[in-house]
Amino acid sequence: MQLVVDRESAIPIYVQIARQIRQSILDADLPPGERLPPERRLAALLGVNRTTIVNAYRELAADGLVSGQVGRGTIVTHRPTRSEPTNGGRERQPNGGSEPSWVAELETGVYPSQRTGYGTTDRSRGTPMPWTQLFTPATDVMNDPLLHDAMTVSARPDVIRLATGIPSPRLYPISTIRELLDEALHNAGQTLLQHTPTEGYPPLREALAGWMGKNARDAGSEFSINPDNVVVVAGSQQGLYLIARTLIEPGDLVAVESPTYLGAAQVFRAAGARLMPIPIDRDGMNVDLLQELLPRRRPKLIYTLPTFQNPSGTVMSMGRRMRLLDLAARYQIPIIEDDPYGALRYEGRHLPTLAAMDRAAGRSNVIYLSTVSKMLFPGFRIGWVAAAKPVVERVTLMKQIVDLDTNALAQWAVWAFFDRNLLEGHLATLNSVYPLQRDHMLAALHRYGDGLITAERPAGGIYLWCRLNDGLRVRDLLPEAAREGVVFAPGESFHVDSNSGRGRSNIRLNFTLPDDTEIEEGIRRLCNAIHRLAAQVDPDRSHMRTGNALTPIV
Repeated sequence: MQLVVDRESAIPIYVQIARQIRQSILDADLPPGERLPPERRLAALLGVNRTTIVNAYRELAADGLVSGQVGRGTIVTHRPTRSEPTNGGRERQPNGGSEPSWVAELETGVYPSQRTGYGTTDRSRGTPMPWTQLFTPATDVMNDPLLHDAMTVSARPDVIRLATGIPSPRLYPISTIRELLDEALHNAGQTLLQHTPTEGYPPLREALAGWMGKNARDAGSEFSINPDNVVVVAGSQQGLYLIARTLIEPGDLVAVESPTYLGAAQVFRAAGARLMPIPIDRDGMNVDLLQELLPRRRPKLIYTLPTFQNPSGTVMSMGRRMRLLDLAARYQIPIIEDDPYGALRYEGRHLPTLAAMDRAAGRSNVIYLSTVSKMLFPGFRIGWVAAAKPVVERVTLMKQIVDLDTNALAQWAVWAFFDRNLLEGHLATLNSVYPLQRDHMLAALHRYGDGLITAERPAGGIYLWCRLNDGLRVRDLLPEAAREGVVFAPGESFHVDSNSGRGRSNIRLNFTLPDDTEIEEGIRRLCNAIHRLAAQVDPDRSHMRTGNALTPIV
């Protein structure tokens, strides 16, 4: 492992050191059980203050990668779930044994140190490029050890995936798409295989504006929007990125729900924003707390998923929607409304979007964002942003820099779904099948869980937000679930204040991707893992399990 300190960098030195050690741990170059050098020793080797090393080790501990142990020092605790080691077969240093070889290499100057700038080696003789030192800080926002473990497990072919947030592939309208694409290529192939306007295919923009207006009227809100206020983007994730690049400067504060959509938090942090978490309850964002904070902390933006929130599935009440809009108007703070799940409602009445309510009041303070990925399928990467004309113009300019335009053939096919009322029929199918899968998963959790895991019953969306009981922790459950062959999304990853401990007993389960057999088997495996973990915490619980929960896998 190389440790390089750049005193001219704007990145704090302790962050530089923590990043390099973190990467070596994730790459398994520093295996579990390896002892990091004492703080004073490493500080002397790198020519930095001891406090710098203390802060670096604290960063690693906060990420769950290392822990300080009395009498042993700072020990690597993170266990990569890769099937093969990537450390060249090097064995772990035994506790109390000789120092790792990389410490000696630092001392002798084989690797670069700060005292010698780039070290004493001849870089023309094959010294590896220090790539980790060349990456921008924005790339660090994806470095979540818990999610890294979950994604690694998901790649195994034997694993039942309950973490991935995608609709059911079994319900994809493949035959309809095939017919539409054949028609498009036959009638307008030469046109649709060229570039399209950056703002999007004009008929699709018109259809999206009409769709938003119809949904608003169905929810009891008078609303209309001009197609010129709509820009088509390559999925809502690109929409978030473009909005962030358009409005956020490093150091800006963004208010987000806690928990919130991980992808949005990553985009905002990559843009240099600081995040202000606002807790949610069954009625959505805690607007009372937001109101208390706004006079003292003025965020640049407020980001919310008011309808079937990710990950919790909650729906913001009408009262809170009105109060949030009033606060945004009073303090002149734009709202980003992310609405990927609004069309997936299984019970109850549709509520108007924040954007519809805001425009009905004669304002344009809401930037609305949605996608067809959850209504149809994610592969087309078609989403849209609807906002005030100045916002749309700037987002369009930013999109032109990023990718020029969005796939015209896919835009045409999505337009046909809207224009020919094909989407309504497809949504009717989804909204009849998905609640059955939701209820099946809830029943399986009740049947196998023995009260160790509970979940809310959402009225729509695609997730169950679950809670482990009896003090069980998600980070302890992940490896047990991996052994069983099932993976879920850890709750801690959805909280932007990771050091708060929030979410450590929560998991998010997707009920739309797995079929009925996978739901039954996946929940059985998950509950097997939960029972085994509970028995480790309290051995007496091993006598309280039901026979079903520990049925062996054959």
